[in-house]
Order: sequence, then structure tokens, then C-alpha cells
Amino acid sequence: MDIQTSEGTVLREQLTFLLELQKIDEKLEDSEQERADLPEKLRAIKEDVGRIERILEQERQQLAEARSYKAAREAEIAEDQELLAKAKHKMSAVRSSKEYLAVQREFEANRRHTSEREDEIGKLVEAIRQFEQSIKTHEEALAAMKSDVAAEEQATARRIEEIEGAVSAERGEREELAGRLRRDVLSKYNNIRRRRKGVAVVPLGEGGVCRGCNMRLPPQLYNIIQRAATIEQCPNCHRIVYFEAAEDLGEATEATD
Repeated sequence: MDIQTSEGTVLREQLTFLLELQKIDEKLEDSEQERADLPEKLRAIKEDVGRIERILEQERQQLAEARSYKAAREAEIAEDQELLAKAKHKMSAVRSSKEYLAVQREFEANRRHTSEREDEIGKLVEAIRQFEQSIKTHEEALAAMKSDVAAEEQATARRIEEIEGAVSAERGEREELAGRLRRDVLSKYNNIRRRRKGVAVVPLGEGGVCRGCNMRLPPQLYNIIQRAATIEQCPNCHRIVYFEAAEDLGEATEATD
């Protein structure tokens, strides 16, 4: 095998390492993204718990106010009953029609006030019943949500531990694989990943179209890439590009050299 063929073999091997490295980096990105998303999911659930707790606090306050208001109206009714009793006693003791009419007006006014307060108490009783039912419903929902939060916290902790274990293994694998790459090739790959936010190595599509940016490569460059003897970049997006059948073409080139 001549020097040119040997270099081509090495470069094809480097390209294989790059593709494997990119797969590992994609796994690492996915794992780290999931690791970052997990606390956010838990935070959203806790926010729902906090929202229900605030609703419950407001409803309990409203219930306390309704009960207090009802108690005040009941006390007023008790006072009205005493006034009614006194008015009845006065009516039985009056001696003139004028006094009778005055006492009767007093009696009717007290009776009307009592009736209005009784109606008000009836509405308060219904409001209290609704508050109590709503509070019960929200308390049950809150208990279930807190149980879900506890379970989610445990599941999140377990999943984070699993992810961290996988990430540690993947980083070790990446470090070992990066050590097999030439420094210039690795540096180029890392720089492209930073600029392109992830994908640094892409295959060519039909007719020499870069699958990174969908631009057609110049025919001469396309032919060079097909030989898989050098590592080339797309002139437009600067990603490293390769011919998917590079190994078969490489073997054919070696056979004809």
C-alpha cells in the first residue's frame, strides 16, 4: 500500500471516529437536557400545589367571615325576638287606640327586620355549605397533588441519578474516542459544533447536496469527497461532509491504485 493510500485509510478512520464522537455528543446533549428539564417539571407541579393552597386559604377565610357574619345576624334576631315579645306585652297593656297603633307599628317593624335577617341567614347558610364543599374538594385535590409531588420527587431523584451515571460513562467514552482523533481534526470538529450548535458532521445527499444547509457542492469538491481521501468541509455552512458510501469507494480506490 503506497503512502497516499495509507493516508486515505487513516483519514477514513478519523471520519469514522468523528461520526462515533458526534453520536456520543448527541447522547450527552439529550441526557443533559433531560437532566435540566426534570426539575422544571417538578417545579410546575409544585406551583399547582401552591395555587390550590392559596385558593384554600382564601376559601377558609371567606368561610370564617361568613360564619362570623351569620353569628352576628343570629344575635340580632335574638334581640329582635326580645323586642317583639316586649311589643306584644305593650299591645296587651295599652288603653288607647293611638298607643295601640304606635305599638303595632313598632311590632311590625321588628317583625320585618327579623324576617329580613332570617332571609339573610338562609343565604349565609347556603354560602357556608358551598364554601365547606369547595374546601373539602380542594383539600382532597391538594392531598392527592402532594402525594404526586412526593412520588415525582422520588422518581426525579432516581432518574437524575441514572442520567448522571449515563453521562459519566458517556463522557469517559468520549474522552477515550477523542484521544484517537488527530488534534487538528478534533479541534475543527469542536469549533464547528460550537458554531453550529450541535451537528458538525453531515452526509452528502443525492447530487452532492450538503444535508446540513441543503446547498449543492461544486462538482470538483464532490468528486474529492467521494474518494474519501481527505476530510473536507461544506463551503457554505463549513460542516464536515462525507459520502455515505465512502468505505466502498475507498476499497475500490485501493483496488485500482
